[in-house]
Amino acid sequence: MRGDDEGIDPQDDPDYISEEGTGLPPLWRNARAARPSMGSPTPLFVPKTSTPLQGDGTDVGIPTFALWSMKYLRRAHLLRRAEREIRETFGEGDHAIHVLDDGRRNCLVSRKVGTSPDGCTYCLVAQIPIATYERLVDGASPEVAFSEAHTFSLCAVFEAPDAVSNVAVSARYAAADAVPPEYLPPNPPIAFEGFPEE
Repeated sequence: MRGDDEGIDPQDDPDYISEEGTGLPPLWRNARAARPSMGSPTPLFVPKTSTPLQGDGTDVGIPTFALWSMKYLRRAHLLRRAEREIRETFGEGDHAIHVLDDGRRNCLVSRKVGTSPDGCTYCLVAQIPIATYERLVDGASPEVAFSEAHTFSLCAVFEAPDAVSNVAVSARYAAADAVPPEYLPPNPPIAFEGFPEE
C-alpha cells in the first residue's frame, strides 16, 4: 500500500463490498446458490442503499411493495408515455388492488399475495387495458381487474430501511388460469413458510 493511501477507510467507498453478504435476505441467498442462473454475472459491487422508486410524492397512497413491483415491471419507459399519470387504489386492506399507468394503452395492477419469514412481501402484478381501469373507476369489483389481465408475474419485494432493498420476479404466468387460484382476489394473503411454489 502506498503511503498516501494510509488512513483511508475502504468502507467510505460507495462501491465497497461488505463481507456481510449481498444485502439479500437469507432465503434469497440460499435459493440463488441452489438455483444458479446461467449467464448471470457476479455483481461488481453491492450498493449500501437502494435507488428510491418513489417519485415526486404522488405515490404515497400505494404501499411500497406494490409500487416497487409495478415500477420494476413497468414498460412505459420503452414505449410512449401515458397521457395521464395513474396512481390509484381500489378496495381496502388486504383486498385492495393498486394501479399504475404503463404507456398509453395499458396499466399495471398489483395485489398482496403473502409474506415469508425472511421479510419478503409477495405480490401478483399483471397488465390490464385502460378500459379495465376505467371500469374500476366506474365502480367495478377489484376482482374484474385480474380476470381481464394478462402477463402475470409473482414478485418478491424485500424492504430494508437502512440497507439494500430488492425486487425480484419469482414466477411468470401467461394467463389467469395458470396463476395459482389462491394468489387471486378475493383470497386473503398467505403466510408462506418458504418460497412460493413456482
